[in-house]
Amino acid sequence: MACHYSNQLHSDRVLTEKIEAEFSSGKNISDLGKIDGFEWTELLILAPYTSIDTVESELDLNLESLGEHAIEHLDSIYLLVFLNHRKPVKIAEVSIRIGGFTNPGQIIGRNKAQFTKTQSGSNQLIE
Repeated sequence: MACHYSNQLHSDRVLTEKIEAEFSSGKNISDLGKIDGFEWTELLILAPYTSIDTVESELDLNLESLGEHAIEHLDSIYLLVFLNHRKPVKIAEVSIRIGGFTNPGQIIGRNKAQFTKTQSGSNQLIE
């Protein structure tokens, strides 16, 4: 259950800008696995209006460091949560202007964090 936690994560502006630039670049494939500068092993994408408590329960994760994040009430962002062995280490509030994600709410291994644009403009995980 998410509650107040002393080490709250806040959206990393530089990381967010890097992600948004990657998805807006016009490339066929956006590979988030190449993001470096910190240790991470998995990616979790939370869609607008996602209940953090529900995700914690469904995926058996501890997301206390996200606190009462605005993702639960906003429709303008996706929250990308970078995990290091299932523990959140960085977050990025990514604008929906780069397109939606077709696979929110699942844990994606770093080596599989590659996306392609669909005809409708969504970002689809390459499987």
